[in-house]
Amino acid sequence: MFFIFIYIFIIHIVQVSVKRATAKSRKFPGDLWYHTRMDDELRRKLQRLGVVRGLHALQSPPPPRPTPSSPRTQDPLPGEAITTAHGQAWVVQHYYPADHRHGRYTLEKADTLAPETLALLGIPDLGDRPAFLDTETTGLAGGTGTLIFLTGVGLWQPEGFDLYQVFLRDPSEERAALDYLADLLAQASSLVTFNGRGFDLPLLEGRFILQRMVPRWRGLPHLDLLLTARTLWREHLPSRRLGFLEEALLGITRSQEDLPGWLIPAAYREYLQTGTTAEMTRIFYHNEIDIISLVSLLRHVARLTQEPEALGVTAAEWVGLGRLYDQAGCRDEACAAWHRALEEDTLPPDTAERLWRELSIQRKQDQDWENALALWKSWADRIPWAIEPLVERAKYAEWVIQDLAAALQETQRALQRLPKLPNGFSRQQWAAVLQHRQQRLERKLSKK
Repeated sequence: MFFIFIYIFIIHIVQVSVKRATAKSRKFPGDLWYHTRMDDELRRKLQRLGVVRGLHALQSPPPPRPTPSSPRTQDPLPGEAITTAHGQAWVVQHYYPADHRHGRYTLEKADTLAPETLALLGIPDLGDRPAFLDTETTGLAGGTGTLIFLTGVGLWQPEGFDLYQVFLRDPSEERAALDYLADLLAQASSLVTFNGRGFDLPLLEGRFILQRMVPRWRGLPHLDLLLTARTLWREHLPSRRLGFLEEALLGITRSQEDLPGWLIPAAYREYLQTGTTAEMTRIFYHNEIDIISLVSLLRHVARLTQEPEALGVTAAEWVGLGRLYDQAGCRDEACAAWHRALEEDTLPPDTAERLWRELSIQRKQDQDWENALALWKSWADRIPWAIEPLVERAKYAEWVIQDLAAALQETQRALQRLPKLPNGFSRQQWAAVLQHRQQRLERKLSKK
């Protein structure tokens, strides 16, 4: 009986192994060789043990028939092949006259930008031929595994705007494409990008280094308009994506031909696998609009800094404009812009409090007590839970004009506002500070 039990157990193990191997080979055809080899080894082991029944189920399944692959279509791509020192590069060229209108602005020449505007943007001079650059890649993670398959470069010239799009029909053309790009950027006096500092330029530099080429263009002055957009419209707009800025500020609406950016990597991979180019033309359009929109965005920023009154900017835009002035070291212009923002009384409370704090600190440091008191009063009147302006008024009364009664009165007003604060560490901290100040002022008044 014991041997019969062992025999039945071995047969059961064989059948379970066969079922699992067959199911796995159907689910993962690439592992078929592994399972076939395993079945052969198992059959030999069982034969040595004297097991005969059930071995027919371990016969190797027939290899799968190869499915005929679809023929690689060769749809025409826009552009032409240009011979370089390292092979052929595929290039699409566009030309726009200087009076070409893109949204609210025309593509005028670079010398229309005032030097004061460029100084505010943190760049001394764009030169007479700035290059507007944007890339399309196989992913957004960056690193050496990310390939740049399309690079658009627009050169701002006195007579118009030349746009070049360098495309990789195959990854093997990368060295030739980079060689052509190096020649293009050698003509540029500066670079203008959107998120180029964090993505495009480091990735492009990495591709140059991988191909053992020197990225000489890295020495060019660089203006990243994404940083400018974040500075100017942080409070004004819910998003600072280029597509959102086009619609909200520049009057640009893309056609249905545009392909959303998150679909572009998958579309290029499909092109490499099938050769179909229908989606490639949409990617070319996406890249083209990105570049000429950079020109319009730069012109809008320049106009915003030169004539904000004519644009009818909102209070939130005055906040961003003041921040731009402040980053450039223009404190007086920044304070003037922030005063304009506070005049309209449309800012969120957190933003308004931040401006009142910044402006009052500046006036306090300058000992401009009249304007400082006016700021503290506006702050306390408009924000019913604000304690800080009352404390500042108490400090002024105690230490500047030495009016202890007025200082105690402001402290008591601040204590009355404590219940309006949410219960937490900030409320407890203010309570301790105000109670200590009240007790100290009462002792000083009693001695006097």
